[in-house]
Amino acid sequence: MTAIQWQESYSVGVPFIDADHQILISLLNQLFEAREEGQTREVIASVLNVLVEYTINHFHREERLMELGGYPDRAAHIELHRTLTERVRGFQQQYADGRHAAVGELFEFLKDWLTGHIIAVDKRYKPYVETVELTPSDLAGTFGDAESEGEDGTTIGAIA
Repeated sequence: MTAIQWQESYSVGVPFIDADHQILISLLNQLFEAREEGQTREVIASVLNVLVEYTINHFHREERLMELGGYPDRAAHIELHRTLTERVRGFQQQYADGRHAAVGELFEFLKDWLTGHIIAVDKRYKPYVETVELTPSDLAGTFGDAESEGEDGTTIGAIA
Protein backbone atom coordinates (compact mmCIF):
# COMPACT_ATOMS: atom_id res chain seq x y z
CA MET A 1 0.00 0.00 0.00
CA THR A 2 1.41 3.37 -1.01
CA ALA A 3 0.27 6.94 -0.62
CA ILE A 4 -1.08 8.86 -3.59
CA GLN A 5 0.54 11.90 -5.17
CA TRP A 6 -1.17 14.67 -7.11
CA GLN A 7 -0.32 14.56 -10.80
CA GLU A 8 -1.00 17.21 -13.38
CA SER A 9 -2.97 14.61 -15.37
CA TYR A 10 -5.62 14.81 -12.60
CA SER A 11 -6.31 18.47 -13.35
CA VAL A 12 -9.79 19.13 -14.71
CA GLY A 13 -8.83 22.72 -15.52
CA VAL A 14 -11.17 24.32 -12.99
CA PRO A 15 -8.95 25.81 -10.27
CA PHE A 16 -11.23 25.36 -7.25
CA ILE A 17 -12.15 21.81 -8.28
CA ASP A 18 -8.48 20.98 -8.74
CA ALA A 19 -7.83 22.46 -5.28
CA ASP A 20 -10.63 20.31 -3.84
CA HIS A 21 -9.15 17.22 -5.46
CA GLN A 22 -5.72 18.06 -4.07
CA ILE A 23 -7.21 18.44 -0.59
CA LEU A 24 -9.02 15.11 -0.95
CA ILE A 25 -5.74 13.45 -1.90
CA SER A 26 -4.05 15.10 1.08
CA LEU A 27 -6.79 13.87 3.44
CA LEU A 28 -6.57 10.40 1.95
CA ASN A 29 -2.83 10.44 2.55
CA GLN A 30 -3.39 11.61 6.13
CA LEU A 31 -5.64 8.60 6.64
CA PHE A 32 -2.94 6.35 5.18
CA GLU A 33 -0.26 7.89 7.41
CA ALA A 34 -2.39 7.68 10.55
CA ARG A 35 -2.95 3.99 9.91
CA GLU A 36 0.70 3.29 9.02
CA GLU A 37 1.95 5.15 12.11
CA GLY A 38 -0.36 3.17 14.37
CA GLN A 39 -2.35 6.18 15.53
CA THR A 40 -5.20 5.64 17.97
CA ARG A 41 -8.69 4.70 16.79
CA GLU A 42 -9.85 8.18 17.77
CA VAL A 43 -7.25 9.87 15.55
CA ILE A 44 -8.00 7.59 12.59
CA ALA A 45 -11.75 8.04 13.06
CA SER A 46 -11.27 11.81 13.18
CA VAL A 47 -9.29 11.88 9.93
CA LEU A 48 -11.86 9.58 8.36
CA ASN A 49 -14.71 11.86 9.46
CA VAL A 50 -13.02 14.94 7.98
CA LEU A 51 -12.36 13.05 4.73
CA VAL A 52 -16.01 12.02 4.47
CA GLU A 53 -17.36 15.49 5.27
CA TYR A 54 -14.96 17.20 2.88
CA THR A 55 -15.91 14.73 0.14
CA ILE A 56 -19.61 15.47 0.61
CA ASN A 57 -18.98 19.20 0.46
CA HIS A 58 -16.78 18.81 -2.61
CA PHE A 59 -19.60 16.90 -4.29
CA HIS A 60 -21.97 19.74 -3.42
CA ARG A 61 -19.69 22.31 -5.06
CA GLU A 62 -19.05 20.13 -8.10
CA GLU A 63 -22.75 19.36 -8.55
CA ARG A 64 -23.62 23.05 -8.27
CA LEU A 65 -21.00 23.87 -10.88
CA MET A 66 -22.42 21.24 -13.24
CA GLU A 67 -25.93 22.58 -12.66
CA LEU A 68 -24.93 26.15 -13.48
CA GLY A 69 -22.97 24.99 -16.51
CA GLY A 70 -25.87 22.97 -17.87
CA TYR A 71 -23.89 19.74 -17.90
CA PRO A 72 -26.20 17.19 -19.59
CA ASP A 73 -24.85 14.13 -17.71
CA ARG A 74 -25.23 15.75 -14.29
CA ALA A 75 -27.82 13.24 -13.00
CA ALA A 76 -25.61 10.25 -13.81
CA HIS A 77 -22.61 12.00 -12.26
CA ILE A 78 -24.58 12.72 -9.09
CA GLU A 79 -25.58 9.06 -8.90
CA LEU A 80 -21.89 8.11 -8.97
CA HIS A 81 -21.34 10.49 -6.07
CA ARG A 82 -24.21 8.90 -4.12
CA THR A 83 -22.91 5.39 -4.73
CA LEU A 84 -19.43 6.37 -3.56
CA THR A 85 -20.80 8.08 -0.47
CA GLU A 86 -22.78 4.99 0.50
CA ARG A 87 -19.72 2.76 0.09
CA VAL A 88 -17.51 5.10 2.08
CA ARG A 89 -20.08 5.35 4.86
CA GLY A 90 -20.16 1.54 4.89
CA PHE A 91 -16.38 1.41 5.43
CA GLN A 92 -16.70 4.13 8.04
CA GLN A 93 -19.32 2.10 9.92
CA GLN A 94 -17.23 -1.07 9.71
CA TYR A 95 -14.32 0.80 11.27
CA ALA A 96 -16.59 2.22 13.98
CA ASP A 97 -17.75 -1.34 14.66
CA GLY A 98 -14.15 -2.38 15.34
CA ARG A 99 -13.05 -3.74 11.97
CA HIS A 100 -9.61 -2.10 11.75
CA ALA A 101 -8.89 -3.54 8.26
CA ALA A 102 -11.71 -1.38 6.85
CA VAL A 103 -9.38 1.65 6.86
CA GLY A 104 -6.83 0.01 4.58
CA GLU A 105 -9.56 -1.28 2.30
CA LEU A 106 -11.15 2.16 2.22
CA PHE A 107 -7.82 3.78 1.36
CA GLU A 108 -7.22 1.44 -1.58
CA PHE A 109 -10.80 1.80 -2.78
CA LEU A 110 -10.75 5.61 -2.61
CA LYS A 111 -7.30 5.86 -4.16
CA ASP A 112 -8.47 3.92 -7.19
CA TRP A 113 -11.91 5.53 -7.31
CA LEU A 114 -10.73 9.12 -6.96
CA THR A 115 -8.03 8.99 -9.61
CA GLY A 116 -10.21 7.01 -12.01
CA HIS A 117 -13.21 9.27 -11.42
CA ILE A 118 -11.23 12.45 -11.99
CA ILE A 119 -9.60 11.22 -15.19
CA ALA A 120 -12.55 9.36 -16.72
CA VAL A 121 -15.60 11.24 -15.43
CA ASP A 122 -14.84 14.71 -14.03
CA LYS A 123 -12.94 15.85 -17.10
CA ARG A 124 -16.10 15.38 -19.18
CA TYR A 125 -17.83 18.40 -17.61
CA LYS A 126 -14.97 20.82 -18.27
CA PRO A 127 -16.34 22.30 -21.54
CA TYR A 128 -19.64 23.05 -19.80
CA VAL A 129 -18.25 24.68 -16.68
CA GLU A 130 -14.98 26.39 -17.56
CA THR A 131 -16.67 29.80 -17.93
CA VAL A 132 -19.09 29.43 -15.01
CA GLU A 133 -18.48 31.83 -12.16
CA LEU A 134 -19.63 30.76 -8.71
CA THR A 135 -20.38 32.96 -5.76
CA PRO A 136 -18.46 32.47 -2.51
CA SER A 137 -21.52 30.71 -1.05
CA ASP A 138 -21.46 28.25 -3.96
CA LEU A 139 -17.82 27.50 -3.24
CA ALA A 140 -18.27 27.26 0.52
CA GLY A 141 -20.67 24.36 0.37
CA THR A 142 -22.39 23.49 3.59
CA PHE A 143 -19.65 21.86 5.61
CA GLY A 144 -21.18 19.47 8.10
CA ASP A 145 -24.53 19.47 6.30
CA ALA A 146 -24.80 16.90 3.54
CA GLU A 147 -27.82 18.55 1.98
CA SER A 148 -28.80 22.02 0.83
CA GLU A 149 -31.28 23.64 -1.48
CA GLY A 150 -30.39 25.04 -4.89
CA GLU A 151 -31.70 28.32 -6.22
CA ASP A 152 -34.50 26.49 -8.03
CA GLY A 153 -35.57 24.69 -4.83
CA THR A 154 -34.06 21.32 -5.76
CA THR A 155 -32.03 19.42 -3.22
CA ILE A 156 -28.30 19.44 -3.90
CA GLY A 157 -25.81 17.17 -2.23
CA ALA A 158 -28.32 14.88 -0.51
CA ILE A 159 -26.81 11.58 0.54
CA ALA A 160 -29.84 9.64 1.68
